[in-house]
Amino acid sequence: MFQGFNSDLLSFYADIRFHNEKAFMDAHRKEYYQKVRDPFYAFIAEMAPVMLSIDPDMEVRPAKCLSRINRDTRYSRDKSPYRDHHWVAFRRAAAGKDGMPFYWFEIRLDAVNWGLGVWGENRPMMDSLRRRMVANPDEMIGLLRLLQKRDFSVGGTQWKKLRPPEDLPAVLQPLYCMREIYFSREHIDPGWIFDASITDRVAADFQAIAPVWRLLRGLSDIGEETYD
Repeated sequence: MFQGFNSDLLSFYADIRFHNEKAFMDAHRKEYYQKVRDPFYAFIAEMAPVMLSIDPDMEVRPAKCLSRINRDTRYSRDKSPYRDHHWVAFRRAAAGKDGMPFYWFEIRLDAVNWGLGVWGENRPMMDSLRRRMVANPDEMIGLLRLLQKRDFSVGGTQWKKLRPPEDLPAVLQPLYCMREIYFSREHIDPGWIFDASITDRVAADFQAIAPVWRLLRGLSDIGEETYD
């Protein structure tokens, strides 16, 4: 049963940041399981029924949802072998990672965040979103109001040369130019993670913004068909 995270998790993150080497990890792997992996697994198990109620196709197996401690350093200048943070990603089972919609929850030494979106380019999906907001701007405006009510802000990179239609409502014009898009919860107290009720907070937000998930999920399916 999930009982909240504790300061041991952050202490381990601090230790791995300053001792980011295989010898340290080999000597403290059992400690990693106890302080980091197992509490995250319990968090995922607690969240699983909520995520399946949002989408029956959601991947909720802890080992598939939790980020790995090992870093992929092949294309990075930073050759540190281990992460000093973790995130949970709830996405459609068997879906790819890049460019596909997902819910996330992340703990870092200096921050806690959660939200919903797409990281990485998915041009067919974003093109479908652009057509959707032109055809039915009120739908997207309504979703933005929902997100703002739940204290979510919009983020993502934009195409520099893409120009929105002049008659598109002003509030949607920045979204029209997005290359990728995500919605991140604002004003999070990092201390919330030390209470078991953190799952209630995250679950309430995830359920409230489920209409955004359904839109992105549907558009990603259309995008896959178009791409194929």
